[in-house]
Amino acid sequence: MTKTDIEQMSYTDFIALLDETNRCPGGKKTIRRIRELVHIDDKTKILDVGSNTGFTSLELARITSANISGIDVSESCVSQAKKSLSKDTESMRSRVTFQVASAYSIPFPDDNFDLIMVGGATGFMDDKSKAIREYLRVLRPWGFLVMSPLTYHTQPPQQIVDDISKIIGTTIKPMTTEDWVNTVYVATKDFELYFNEPHKLSPRTSREIDEYIDYFLKKDHVKNLSEVVKGAIRNRWLSILKVFNENHKFLGYSIIVFRKRLVVEEPELFIST
Repeated sequence: MTKTDIEQMSYTDFIALLDETNRCPGGKKTIRRIRELVHIDDKTKILDVGSNTGFTSLELARITSANISGIDVSESCVSQAKKSLSKDTESMRSRVTFQVASAYSIPFPDDNFDLIMVGGATGFMDDKSKAIREYLRVLRPWGFLVMSPLTYHTQPPQQIVDDISKIIGTTIKPMTTEDWVNTVYVATKDFELYFNEPHKLSPRTSREIDEYIDYFLKKDHVKNLSEVVKGAIRNRWLSILKVFNENHKFLGYSIIVFRKRLVVEEPELFIST
């Protein structure tokens, strides 16, 4: 591995190299909240779309008895997820699987899952409507789609949007919670909004960022690399985190639960505020 390799690899490959636990927006807090909102037992079949390095699937399997299938387009991320799973318990290995697959063509039959979890993955997709219609297809009637996308509470400067887009390799459109709800409704009328809970994020200090980078450089598979390569890793990781940190001044996330409905219900009028 060379300095050039580090500088030229894709963002997802770089994250897989670092073996970063790429959490869904809100991390464990989001996963705990989803367990509170949606009934999950040993008969529940869950699809984790954009499973990345496996955090959401693995954490949910540790706190429930569900069966979970994770899919992601990144071979390196799926490989890392499988590696993490191989180190876990026999129960986990029997209930969790990971495979390379696209949200545009989910390799499962119709009406197959009770719950579909999508962290921030849909935000990186060019054709969001196509992916959402696939979520609908593989979800059983009255099953739940839970999205926890990154959402903007304040419009960010265009330069930050451009920098984020360049880092992750796809054009980012700043979206509010309302934008996400409308995106789902535009894709299909067969989802109803079941629950919506917005959260804010906050930037970290320079010291916290430096300590976070140091943690990765001390990992066994990184610390023995050449000083030149480690320097390239540090520089790239720092440049990424600085942009992400600036973005967090404007950013939050929402836990949005949709239900696949068969019949259209009349609206509720007198509800709590």
